[in-house]
Amino acid sequence: MKEQKPYEYDMTYPFMTGYFRAAEQAGQHLTGYIVFSQDSFEKPYSAESRTYEVSSDNKAYRPNMGGYSIFGSSLDRTDLCVRLERYMAVEKGGPSGWQIERCYMMSDEVDRARSIIRGEC
Repeated sequence: MKEQKPYEYDMTYPFMTGYFRAAEQAGQHLTGYIVFSQDSFEKPYSAESRTYEVSSDNKAYRPNMGGYSIFGSSLDRTDLCVRLERYMAVEKGGPSGWQIERCYMMSDEVDRARSIIRGEC
């Protein structure tokens, strides 16, 4: 049987953060992607420029942390280690902050997250 190649699994930001928090409580890390809407920016950017890779290993998703931060890097690598929570409307960026167009995780990461939640890891 041929192995299926991982694919993008769309989800809401709160759903992704739930997976992230569960993974961190279990001492594991997951990776997800946040795509910000073009309307969040004054000039046009490609989808790769507006998509940021984010790890669950950020203070915002880890229990009992003294601070709160979310760092991510754009897929095209033009914007590295950006402190995203300062810009995100759903976090600390306020109503004029960057709006989320979509969030996704790769299917293999979703499978890992589900295993963590079921206590299989």
